[in-house]
Amino acid sequence: MRCFLIVFFVYTVSCELCSRDERLNITEGVKFENESILFEDVEYVKGNWFELEDGTFGCPCIGRICLWKCCGSGQAYVNRSCTDVDMPEVNPFNPPVYKGPEATSINASAQFFYKYTLSCEKYLVGARADEFIYLQKNGTLYEIADGRPQWHPPARYCVEMWQDAAHIEPILVAGVCYPDDPQQDVDSPALFIAYSIGLMISIPFLLATFLVYAFIPELRNLHGLCLMAYCGGLIIAYSFLSYLKLHFGKIGVDMTGCYIIAFIVYYTFQTSFFWLNIMCIDIWRTFSHGYRGTSNKRREKKRFALYGLYAWGVPAILTGITIAMQYSENLPAGVITPGFGTQRCWFADWMSELVYFFIPVFLLVICNAVLFTITAYRIRSIRQETAILKGAESSRSDKLKKDKQRYGLYLKLFVVMGVNWSVEVISFAVGGSNWYWVLIDLSNIALGIYIFFIFVWKNKVRNLVTKKWQRLRGVRMPETSTGRWMSSSAQTEDTRISHDETGIRLKELR
Repeated sequence: MRCFLIVFFVYTVSCELCSRDERLNITEGVKFENESILFEDVEYVKGNWFELEDGTFGCPCIGRICLWKCCGSGQAYVNRSCTDVDMPEVNPFNPPVYKGPEATSINASAQFFYKYTLSCEKYLVGARADEFIYLQKNGTLYEIADGRPQWHPPARYCVEMWQDAAHIEPILVAGVCYPDDPQQDVDSPALFIAYSIGLMISIPFLLATFLVYAFIPELRNLHGLCLMAYCGGLIIAYSFLSYLKLHFGKIGVDMTGCYIIAFIVYYTFQTSFFWLNIMCIDIWRTFSHGYRGTSNKRREKKRFALYGLYAWGVPAILTGITIAMQYSENLPAGVITPGFGTQRCWFADWMSELVYFFIPVFLLVICNAVLFTITAYRIRSIRQETAILKGAESSRSDKLKKDKQRYGLYLKLFVVMGVNWSVEVISFAVGGSNWYWVLIDLSNIALGIYIFFIFVWKNKVRNLVTKKWQRLRGVRMPETSTGRWMSSSAQTEDTRISHDETGIRLKELR
């Protein structure tokens, strides 16, 4: 995380306002008293230019959308070479602009600022019959080649008119930059398919956990409802994320569907983190505020409604902000937008993912860590009192024991999610192929299996499931020594969440 913050700091304070390909030498421009510079009829205000030892450089792409032309002004590819031409497609150069694969009426020469030098090794796209390119109004290039869609960001491609013996009428082609590091190229489709399969394997375990807690009355208390809400969000998130992974490299998600799925995945993942935060708050409240009154279903339902307002409402607000920033136009230069659909059905780059996704997640991880630490200290402080209660008031001692066991379950879940997603942030900062972080990804994928085994695959929960199944089949259970059915008194060690069952307060334990 330290490395990540350093990268972010350097990024924001760098004296070079734009990359080498985006800069323009404006040393010969006219400088005015307000420190703006006029060069070739373009004004570079203060903050849009900088000075180096070899001259003054402007950043025309700040506040504008730059489009790189492969050849010079008034030139086109003729028989694979940049040649001066006199054709209406080049003079003026005005390529068609699209929204996804759909044509728009946008005038490219008015929409973009043209640049003519792109210093990278490039490969040609668009000259073959099975290759299609669509210039987007935000400056990205949507390519479909060999039936596979790809998105190329600005400054990683150039466009030009192409004419040869096979194309008497000029066509638009693109020169796309090779990856700087071949190992950082698009990961193998097999990896995305494996991720999708892993997610689909995890979904039944999440669903089983949800159903067990939904259909067993003894488990359907406040703790069970919170766990159900948490699993429900992950079920939806994993389902849609699996769909996206499975359709990597295929034309299976149009632009509208891409946006909808991205926002659903964003919202449901955020709700899962907020429900984990609710569990942390609730267990902290148990040990910090004591036990008040007797078990009250109405009070539990009211508390769950308040929890839901927070755990579902705040992610809805965050999603609304993300949607607003996605579709906002005429934003000030330097404002980071989500960029859904720019290169994939998710955020455009790690910076936008940091701002809109990982910052809320990381704040929740820190909050949960603080709550768990405070709760652990409180549990330690009452250990001696608990030992005294074992002889005199066993019911109170049992209640504290069960809450400590529930604390242990939440801690296990927090460690898995907190550590994994913290490493996920670091992986975005460090970069590289997804193969480098495959173990972390696998542990996130297997989260549903892990949840099932810590919350369901326990003797007492399995006993409750068995008894429920036998009751559904009409099998009568043997009576206990007190003459009551066993199922009526069955409570799991880790699922009794009420803070009010025993009618005691922690101050009574001192």
